Amino acid sequence: MGLSIWVIIGVLTGIAVNSFRPVPRGGFVVVLVMAVAGALTGGYICAALNIGTLATVEPKALLAALLGSALFVFITRKLFFHKPWMS
Repeated sequence: MGLSIWVIIGVLTGIAVNSFRPVPRGGFVVVLVMAVAGALTGGYICAALNIGTLATVEPKALLAALLGSALFVFITRKLFFHKPWMS
């Protein structure tokens, strides 16, 4: 249950970020995958620290999944879709 919620949080975060700040063509899939990876990473870190488990839904683990997802999307956008000030 917790694992599927983390994936859903990642997908929703990726969609929300792309609706506010669209990326170039083909970038939507990259951002979506990185958002899910960040959510899973945040959730697994909480599971490793005994804050939540893969089978239950803990609010702290959900928050960590959301923060991990947002962090991964931010890093992905800065690394791959950032336009330098000067060309």
